[in-house]
Amino acid sequence: MEWFRITVKTVSSQEEDSFYRIVTKKNKELHKKFKSLKLSHTTHEGLSVWKCTGSEQKVSMGDEKGSLFHSVAEAVAEIILEIKEKQIVEGLLDKEFDFSGKEESERIVEHCLSLLAKGEETPNESWKRRHKKLIKPIELCLLEYPTFNLDGFISFRQKEYASELREIVEYAVDEFLVDRQYEEFVSLLKYFVYFQEPQIPVVHVVHKSGQELLLFDQNMNRLEKRPEDGVVVERLDQKDMEMEDVVVSTLISVCPAKVIIHTREPHMPAIKTLVQIFDKRVEICHLCTECQAFFKEKEKI
Repeated sequence: MEWFRITVKTVSSQEEDSFYRIVTKKNKELHKKFKSLKLSHTTHEGLSVWKCTGSEQKVSMGDEKGSLFHSVAEAVAEIILEIKEKQIVEGLLDKEFDFSGKEESERIVEHCLSLLAKGEETPNESWKRRHKKLIKPIELCLLEYPTFNLDGFISFRQKEYASELREIVEYAVDEFLVDRQYEEFVSLLKYFVYFQEPQIPVVHVVHKSGQELLLFDQNMNRLEKRPEDGVVVERLDQKDMEMEDVVVSTLISVCPAKVIIHTREPHMPAIKTLVQIFDKRVEICHLCTECQAFFKEKEKI
C-alpha cells in the first residue's frame, strides 16, 4: 500500500540537495517509529519524488496515521521554506508590483530573503511561524489525498502563508523605495557640492553623542547651524534625520574646502551620509588634540 507520494519540481542541483537532505533526515525519524514502512526518494529530469509504501498495520489506526502525516507535513513545510520561498517572493513581486528593472527586482528579492532567513543555529521566530502555518493545511491535504503535488499546493492551497509573504514583500518594497530616495538625495547633494566653490577653508564636525553633531570653524569656534542662509535639506521619510539634515544644510551653505569629522563611530549613518556627500573633502579623525580634549571634557564645550 502506498501511504503517500510527494512530488516537487527541483530546477537546480542546490534544490535537489536540499530536498535530499530534508527527506533523508525525516526518513530516519520515521523508520524508528514505523519500522516496516518503505521510504524512498528519487530525482529524475527535475522532478523529485518522496514516497512511502508498506503494510504497517498500526498506520491504519486513526491516531497513528495522523501522526505519520503530521511528521511528513513538517518536512514538506521545510521543503517549501527552503526550496520554494524565493520563487514565491519573485512571483508576488512580478504580479503585484511594478518594477521593470531587473536590478531593482533582484535587490528587493535579496532583501526579502534576508528578512525570511532561517537563522544560523536555530530557526528564528519568523521561520517557525511560517513553518507552523504551512503544516496544518499540508496535513489536511495528505489526509484527503495522499498523492501530494507541492507546486500545486503552493499555487492554490496556502493562503495564510502567502498572506504573510505578501506583507514581507510589501515591507521590502517600502524599504527599497526609502533607500532609493536616500540614494537620489545623496547624489543630488553630492552633485551640488562638487560644482560649488569653497567659501571657508575648514569645518570641524564633532560627533558628540547619539545623533548630535556640533560644527566648528577652522579656529574651533562654534559654527551656528543656519540652513535658512542657503540650501535647505529636508527628507520627509525619516523624522529622526532632522539633526543630520540641518548639519548637511549648514555645511552646504558655508561650503568648506575641507570637512574634518571627529568621531569614534565612523559607521554611524549620519557620518556615512556626510562622507558620501562631501566625498574627497572629508577627513575622518579618530583622535587628535582637539577631539581628545573634547571627548574628555565635553562639558567645557
